Amino acid sequence: MALEKIVRKIPSSSWEATSERLIDIVLNSPNASKMPSGLAKTILYYWQRDQLATEVGLQRLLEASMIVDSEKTIDVLKELGLQELVTVLESR
Repeated sequence: MALEKIVRKIPSSSWEATSERLIDIVLNSPNASKMPSGLAKTILYYWQRDQLATEVGLQRLLEASMIVDSEKTIDVLKELGLQELVTVLESR
């Protein structure tokens, strides 16, 4: 399933909290160098415009966090009660 469809499963009331937690994963991961520079630039672009807690911002953050630390991303989504996303991501 494409990230666009996966992110649509996140309730809009959870976008801010999800965004903050995914940002933490991306920024604190020792694997940050695995993220393509184009993706990093895209995330920076959305961050500068305060759009990381939007559908498209979450798509990019989810993509980045799955690249740098998929296990931690899955754990955070579980903590946020987004089990449906976890199921979809684990089956990818």
